[in-house]
Amino acid sequence: MKEQYTRDMDKLISKFIRISKKFIDTSAFSYGIADLIIYNKVTNKFTYDYEYFALTKSTKTLESIRQLIRIEKFEDSIILTRSIFENYLSCRYLNQNENKIKEFIFNPLGLALAYYNLDNKGNVFNRNKEKIGTIENPTKFRLGKDRNYYYKYYDFLSRFTHCNFGVMDCYYDIEKPNGMFYYDKINYDIHSRLFIIFTFTKLFEHIVTVEGEEFKDIATEKQCYALVEESLKFQEEIFTYLIDHHCDSKEIYKFSDKRMKEMLKEMRKSLKEELGNIKK
Repeated sequence: MKEQYTRDMDKLISKFIRISKKFIDTSAFSYGIADLIIYNKVTNKFTYDYEYFALTKSTKTLESIRQLIRIEKFEDSIILTRSIFENYLSCRYLNQNENKIKEFIFNPLGLALAYYNLDNKGNVFNRNKEKIGTIENPTKFRLGKDRNYYYKYYDFLSRFTHCNFGVMDCYYDIEKPNGMFYYDKINYDIHSRLFIIFTFTKLFEHIVTVEGEEFKDIATEKQCYALVEESLKFQEEIFTYLIDHHCDSKEIYKFSDKRMKEMLKEMRKSLKEELGNIKK
C-alpha cells in the first residue's frame, strides 16, 4: 500500500509541474505592470501579477522538490515546501487585502534595488529616511481554515528549515543510540510527498481554478480543474492513511504522534474549504 501511494504521489507531483507550466506559458501575463507602463497607473491588477509570480516561483521550486524526492532527501524537500506554503499564504492574503499592493509589490522591489532600507524592527524607509511601510510576518497572512492547522504545520516545516535539534532523530537513532550520526536515514517519505501536494494544490486552486481566469482553451481549463479535483480526492485517502499510522505510537513518540494526528485532521478538514471556483 505504502509503495503504491508513493508512486501515485510522485506521478501527481509531475502532473502538477507539467500542467502548471502549461498554464504559465499560456495565461500568466503581468497585467498590473502593463497598466503601469501604458497608463502610468497602479491598479489592483497587480494582485494578478503577484499570483502569477508566486505560481511561477512555486512551480520552479516544485521541480527542485521532485529531484530531492528522487534522491530520497525528504527533509530538504520539506524545507522547500515551507517556501511554497508562504507563497500560498501571501497570495491569499493579498487577494483579500488589495490595499496592501504597496507592501507586497513596491516595497520589496525598492528594498531589493536598495532604493529603500530596512531597520531591525522591520520598518521600511526611503532615501529621505521617511518610514513608508513595514515587512509583515506570514503569521498575519493565515485566513479561513488555514488558521486551524497553521501553527502546528508551520512549526513542523520550520524545524527542518532551521538548525533545530528537534529533528535530531532524522540523523540519529534515538531508540537504539550508538553515538553515531547518519546522513542516509529515510525520514518522512510519505509525509513529505503529501505535504507538498497539499500545499501546491492550495496555491494552484486559489490562483488557477477561479472564475474569470483566461485559459488557452476549454480543454486546458478542464484539465486544470480536473487536476485539483483529483488531488483533493487523493489527499483525503492519504491523510486518512497517515492518521491511522500515527495511532500505533511507540512510547517515546506518543505525544508527538498525538500532535501530528491533530495537525493532519485539521489539514484534511481544510480540503473542504473553497479556494477557487471548485464546488465542494
